[in-house]
Amino acid sequence: MNQYQTASWGAMAKKYNLNQRTYGQGTGYDFPPHWSNGWIVESCPAEGLFVSSAWFTPEKKIVHTVDIKKPCLWIFCIDCGDLIYSQQGKSAVTFTPITHVLINPQRPFHLTFPSGIHTCFTSVLVFDDFLQPFLQSKTTPPKISIEDAKSWETEHYNTPNTMLILEQIRWALRNADMPLLAYEGMVLHLLCSIARNYPAVPDRRSNRRNYVTWENEQKIYAVKLKIDENILQVPPMEELVKTAGMSESKLRLSFKNTYQIPLYDYIRREKMKRAMQLLSADHLSIRDISERCGYKNAAKFSAAFQDVHGMTPSEFRKAFNL
Repeated sequence: MNQYQTASWGAMAKKYNLNQRTYGQGTGYDFPPHWSNGWIVESCPAEGLFVSSAWFTPEKKIVHTVDIKKPCLWIFCIDCGDLIYSQQGKSAVTFTPITHVLINPQRPFHLTFPSGIHTCFTSVLVFDDFLQPFLQSKTTPPKISIEDAKSWETEHYNTPNTMLILEQIRWALRNADMPLLAYEGMVLHLLCSIARNYPAVPDRRSNRRNYVTWENEQKIYAVKLKIDENILQVPPMEELVKTAGMSESKLRLSFKNTYQIPLYDYIRREKMKRAMQLLSADHLSIRDISERCGYKNAAKFSAAFQDVHGMTPSEFRKAFNL
């Protein structure tokens, strides 16, 4: 097993004796039936690049230990479950349903899946070795190296366009109907989309009126954290105002100046991203998903979904044969 593969899900599958099988142009790893079944499918389109999709409920705690010195990053788009990142000497971080980026600390760390919690996610593992030949061939390369990624914040990679690319990767893997070269293009597209969202100088610093103090940034961050905890059940404005410790008008202005998006638009966008994930559950009708997202009128839900993603919920399902 080479250095790249020690970080892949294949290494974890080998540790837990998961059944291995050929799946399209990649590999499938099956959990035992007494573990409520489950699987991970993984493909290695190029040296230093792994794309994966997973659906499982572990009977016991699963720990994937990674100790690799090569610069790399993981992008996790988590539908459900708790993926816990831990490293000796640091507090553990739980990756909840949202998109997360993990830069390899080049020291041993652990990815833990708790027992009995259903987990569903898509992941992209990119080594700098994969990126550098592409970047070196360009006169003005995009800022997508591992070093560049260290400056990314959650608002840069948690956008509808990045999520749609991750969904394309997910369903290409699960349907096993995509040429390997296409994954290289989709991953480069994903990284370039994130880089496009990364501002060299935040607009909010351009003038005093839009300036948000460090203290208020921390308050706005707390509000965003409370919203993100359960986007389908966002606290009422009165509670958000109380969390921020400021007036509603100041909260709205500070939120927009911090994240470059109005508060209401952010909530709607995040709900529609969650709706995209729910659409993969074929037992849920569009009306069911509409109600979960707080829309009593399915037509208004479809209009909001189309406004955010550029297609209706029905068109999304048809696109991925759902």
